[in-house]
Amino acid sequence: MKTNIEKEYKLLVTKEQFEQLVSLYEPISFHKQVNTYYDTTDHRIADLHGAMRIREIDEHFIFTLKLWKKQQLYEYECEVKNNSIEALQNEQIVMLLKEHGIYGEMTVLTSLTTYRGEVISNDAILCFDHSLYNGIEDFEIEYEYRREHDGRRAFQTILAPLHIQYEKNCISKIQRALQSLSQ
Repeated sequence: MKTNIEKEYKLLVTKEQFEQLVSLYEPISFHKQVNTYYDTTDHRIADLHGAMRIREIDEHFIFTLKLWKKQQLYEYECEVKNNSIEALQNEQIVMLLKEHGIYGEMTVLTSLTTYRGEVISNDAILCFDHSLYNGIEDFEIEYEYRREHDGRRAFQTILAPLHIQYEKNCISKIQRALQSLSQ
């Protein structure tokens, strides 16, 4: 099981802003990824302000559990055989969930499809995400740290040509997808 502390800046932008930013970095190849989000039937993971998903990319499946600890977002990841509730019975996953007091029957919450383009540097991965979920389409720019540096300044420099001001992170994809279910 791979463990990582997630550190990123992310911002929702308009389709036009998205296309303009992408044009500054072309050529960018976009790939499809499908996230299916899970929780216990009593929403234990949500109660912990966490998220659990299986992401499918080119017939590969990656389990991810995100949980806040000590004001940092920890990400736990491993490959699984498929995208299903049964895949969550993987021994490593069961042990990880028990460690965090997550027990009970699992259920699918929602799914989201993202077309992602990436620009990789020594400092970070700049992600261009076009997401579709529950009849909604959005556009997000993410700046994911690869190593410590002044990422906020770097992200602001990326946004500057379009006069976009970064203030704080937008809500997560899972939160947006879940909110859309009640609209």
